[in-house]
Amino acid sequence: MKIKDLLENKNITEDKNKLAIGQVLNMSNPEISINKEKEITKDEYKKYKKVVKKLQKGLPIQYITKEAYFYNDKYYVNKDVLIPRLETETLVDDINKLIKNKFKNQNLNVLDIGTGSGIIAITLNKLNKNLNITATDISKKALKIAEKNQKIHNTNVKFIKTNLYQDINNKFDIIISNPPYIEEKSQHIEKEVLKNEPKIALFGGKDGLKYYREILKNIKAILKENHIIAFEIGENQGKKIEKIVKEILPKDEIIIKKDYNNFDRYIYIISKDN
Repeated sequence: MKIKDLLENKNITEDKNKLAIGQVLNMSNPEISINKEKEITKDEYKKYKKVVKKLQKGLPIQYITKEAYFYNDKYYVNKDVLIPRLETETLVDDINKLIKNKFKNQNLNVLDIGTGSGIIAITLNKLNKNLNITATDISKKALKIAEKNQKIHNTNVKFIKTNLYQDINNKFDIIISNPPYIEEKSQHIEKEVLKNEPKIALFGGKDGLKYYREILKNIKAILKENHIIAFEIGENQGKKIEKIVKEILPKDEIIIKKDYNNFDRYIYIISKDN
């Protein structure tokens, strides 16, 4: 049997079929096209059939391969953590720019709330060695994944199991969170996401704003006077979260930014320089 025979499999979509072939043979799509006449072994065919079966059941390829890419780096993932999204790379980009503009090269304390696989904290630590980063999560299983990724990337993030920042006593220059923000009864969530990704990391109460309220409610206790708060948010949640912020931090500048699809996706809360 040859690669071209696998490509004729009509029981799965072409894109997913190429994912399966690429995973088993460790080939990119261009390599698959070039090597159509390559013979495959019986073991490779058995592995291919297993991967196809999982893809047919709707399991994301990242959970099959146990790897996902973020900021061009490879991360370990499984069903205990969300699959990294491209939108979150923009959050990291924006935070990095804000840090350089506001704080220059100062040593800073950073808190990442709800770290999941650790991608935000680890990436920021790689980009800025002068950041002292603490990352929290309520899920013990998620933190195991984050610690595993820390070893892979040789970073120095302090991971803590706690609910939001319940057991945190330090004060921070920068607070970041990409919390669960999907409304409980949302009709806009993809079936594949709902079926496979951890619900604890997806849903943010009836209106999706539960965790923003909880984070902001007592945030002054851990926030330095000169600060940046950065959130990834759900579509069209910007103005609602802005209203909550204004009640708690009325003097801060608030920037709502949209994603590539023109949906609200980020909100940055920045103290005004004295």
